[in-house]
Amino acid sequence: MLVFIPPTVLSPLLGLLIFIVGHGLLSTLLSLRLNAEGVAAGWIGLVSSAYFAGLVLGAFVNVRLIRRIGHIRAYAAYASLLAVLALCHGLWVDPAVWSGLRLVGGFATGGLFVVIESWMLVSSSPATRGRLMAVYMILLYGGLAVGQWLLHFIDPLQLSPFALVAISASLSVLPLALTRVPLPQTGTARHIGLLTLARLTPAAVGSCVASGLVLGGIYGLLPLFFAASGRELGAVANLMALVILGGMLLQYPLGRLSDRFDRRRILAGLGMGLLIFSLAMLIASQLPWGELRAALIFLFGGLAFSLYPISLSQACDELTPEQMVSANQGMLLAYSLGSMIGPLLASQAMQYSRPEALFIYFALCGGGLFLFLLWRQKTRSAVPLDAHQSYMPMPPNTPLGGELDPRTPESERLTPTEDDA
Repeated sequence: MLVFIPPTVLSPLLGLLIFIVGHGLLSTLLSLRLNAEGVAAGWIGLVSSAYFAGLVLGAFVNVRLIRRIGHIRAYAAYASLLAVLALCHGLWVDPAVWSGLRLVGGFATGGLFVVIESWMLVSSSPATRGRLMAVYMILLYGGLAVGQWLLHFIDPLQLSPFALVAISASLSVLPLALTRVPLPQTGTARHIGLLTLARLTPAAVGSCVASGLVLGGIYGLLPLFFAASGRELGAVANLMALVILGGMLLQYPLGRLSDRFDRRRILAGLGMGLLIFSLAMLIASQLPWGELRAALIFLFGGLAFSLYPISLSQACDELTPEQMVSANQGMLLAYSLGSMIGPLLASQAMQYSRPEALFIYFALCGGGLFLFLLWRQKTRSAVPLDAHQSYMPMPPNTPLGGELDPRTPESERLTPTEDDA
């Protein structure tokens, strides 16, 4: 597939892959280290929520900074900061300190994704953008999965895994630092408020919030659940990798299925599936059948990671093409609010009940989404199938997703400018 990708975009994709391996390792490592230190689940949830708060700030606020200093210099600054933060995690283990570090780390990560996605935008054309997004998703989720497998070879109680994360962030600068390419102006999209967007496409916005509630819990607290259930470090790594691989491999077939039916039915089905698989995981966690648990967690990940891109496609069906760039920002904000709130709610349930409360929380999220979408189907008629836009997998990383989306008209995209790096 890489032969169809413009050579100018290989640098940011290679930088992404190098960075995301360490990023995937760190997200799981932090929960496991805090659990090993005897930190309460509520604190672990706060650390996770702080990251998502910083991520949304970085995705929206850093645009102005990047425009001022240049994309390559900005990427180098963010990556250097992330390397320092990774080492600080290993040197000073304290949940309050880590919450601050994760807030800053999320901010820098959001800016880093803005650089990568804006580079992809200007280096692609409408004919190549769909294939580029497919490669982007594969590298993103594949790198996250590889990061989980690195847990087989590290000791979370040592400084060395944090040093590996720092090395990964630092090395990711090299492919971009050796390249020069025109990059886009930023910040020209018309704004649609979140409340206005919720009135225009309530099913899509509600599903985005549910996606954030679920994925925030997966990234921040699922490793804690596995560890607290007596799984060894290698088993935790395998199960977390399976969740992410399920999300990578099942998104596209589920998304294409949504092209053929009322997407609200598919989203409702995902909610019911999350409810069923969450309850099944509660039962399977008491059984010795490792293969059953692996299959369930793979399917659970596929459903959870499919919520956001199918929600975005639902918004594409209900909005005009000219609204999609700014609507993408609102959808990302809805997801981010859910991902900030989710770990806080789930961790409190785990702290004051038991680790299995995490899947009770997931079941409630799935059931609530199912009921909400059943109500929406009775309230508003379905979008005709011949008016459906083609499904496109999109990660909830930055507001530039609307620019990269092949469904967005060229007149609404950002214009290239020479980078001053």
